[in-house]
Amino acid sequence: MKECTIPAPPRPPLAAGKSVEVVLDEPRKFAVDFPALRSGLGLGEFAASERVAGGLGQAVQAREHGYRRVDAHTLLHLMNFEVREPYRLTMARADLVCIQAIIAGTYDRWIGPRMDPVSPHMLQISNTPVSTANVQAGSRLRGVLIVCDRQHLLDHYRLNPEHVPPAFRPIFLSREGSPEVFQLTLTATGIGLVDQMLACRYPEPLRGIFLGVKTVELLCHVVAQLQQPQRSAAPRLIGENARRKAIDTAADIYRREIENPPRIDQLALRVGLNRNELTGGFREAFGLTPHAFAQARRMERARDLLREGRLSISEIGRRVGYEGYSSFARAYHAHFGHAPALGAAARPPDAAD
Repeated sequence: MKECTIPAPPRPPLAAGKSVEVVLDEPRKFAVDFPALRSGLGLGEFAASERVAGGLGQAVQAREHGYRRVDAHTLLHLMNFEVREPYRLTMARADLVCIQAIIAGTYDRWIGPRMDPVSPHMLQISNTPVSTANVQAGSRLRGVLIVCDRQHLLDHYRLNPEHVPPAFRPIFLSREGSPEVFQLTLTATGIGLVDQMLACRYPEPLRGIFLGVKTVELLCHVVAQLQQPQRSAAPRLIGENARRKAIDTAADIYRREIENPPRIDQLALRVGLNRNELTGGFREAFGLTPHAFAQARRMERARDLLREGRLSISEIGRRVGYEGYSSFARAYHAHFGHAPALGAAARPPDAAD
């Protein structure tokens, strides 16, 4: 897979004799033209945001921050980053449907003079020629943005707008789009798909193939949800298989997010359960509360790192979510019955977990 270079839009020249006043609190401004980006990328190609909108990559801290063309009609943007400095991103998106699923974090989106908060656990679907995202420094965002050709949704995915409430049908029927944003609850299945995409660690080209498949799977799920929005809003009756799948997803989240595990209420929202269902499910599956399960995974990871002996004890503590040596050492001793130590003898071989 090649990485495509998209030139940043040129900045207007300064008039002679003009000086620039630096306003430290003013967010940096960037722009992305989705139609031009889509036509400038080959199938499967990825463009880093730094090359799409010069400087944007410096405003965020992320393993990967950019845009991937998964097929002839669809772009994917993974949102898994921390914002280093405030910025304002204007997006040109004529005749493109944007489907956004956020599972953590929030920001403000402007469509004309109207501002809407983009919050977690909601599926937001829009088609407006231009929108602007205002993102604050320190925000941690996790989610995905899928940008898909409007007609492709109708033709290829057989989306029937008649099932959509009349106020939101222009999102799918009008080339000019609509200032309205259609919101649906992000289901446990949708949350699971987003988590799988964000957790992908395959190298290229496997990464691109995997993310392309999951993008199509998420689009299928969204279209199915759109076809019967009333059912999505009905009282939730979760079956045993769905509950077990949600518990497995929650356990995977704890395993992946060892450094900063979510609170129980946050985790319950992410997997589509209430707090009692989550706690009861963990007791049945693992014999532990969610908090105890997360703590056990953190301690097991710390023990593995201690045995490797490549990091200091303080750094290992930070890797599993503790601010300093003392708090980590207390937690480790409480769990294993002895202080943390580097090397193969960090834990007696006959000690119980």
